Amino acid sequence: MSELRKKAMTRLAICAVALVASIIFSVLLLTGTFDGKTDSGDAAPATSDTTSAAAGVNDPTADSFTAEATGDTAEPPAEEQPAEEQPAEPEPTPEPTPVPTFDGLSVQPTTYYNEGEQPSYTTPGDSGMNLRAGPGTDYDKVTSVPAGTGVTALGTNEDGSWVVVNYDGKYGWLKTEFLS
Repeated sequence: MSELRKKAMTRLAICAVALVASIIFSVLLLTGTFDGKTDSGDAAPATSDTTSAAAGVNDPTADSFTAEATGDTAEPPAEEQPAEEQPAEPEPTPEPTPVPTFDGLSVQPTTYYNEGEQPSYTTPGDSGMNLRAGPGTDYDKVTSVPAGTGVTALGTNEDGSWVVVNYDGKYGWLKTEFLS
């Protein structure tokens, strides 16, 4: 037999032993016989080793947790029962975010911008713009916005052709095609 085949067979044998050990360990864990108890049913003796010190500690999340493990004959309190036995608490429903209203407007925007997502615009540098009570020239003029003034859009109409801004403490609509 070649040296390469011997190494391959050795590795294969080691893998087979590891697989069998994993299967046995899994079966012991699933059946609950691998819970730190000896054949007599007593808890395994504790040693000064830190890994075995936890063997005497009751784990309420373990599958084999029973009243017998704690020495109590009564059923454990609800907070110590495993998670799958406790009823799930319903998630609270979030409060709806109130839609802002802008005083003085004849028409409220259909789209509102969140703070931090509001686009900024500047009125044309050669002329001012009329701030209107609604998205159209047929609505009343609220005030004038001077040329070259920066404004922040708070909302928009359905097609985005007009935006709601706040200028000098007053809300109004500006036509986006004239803003830059």
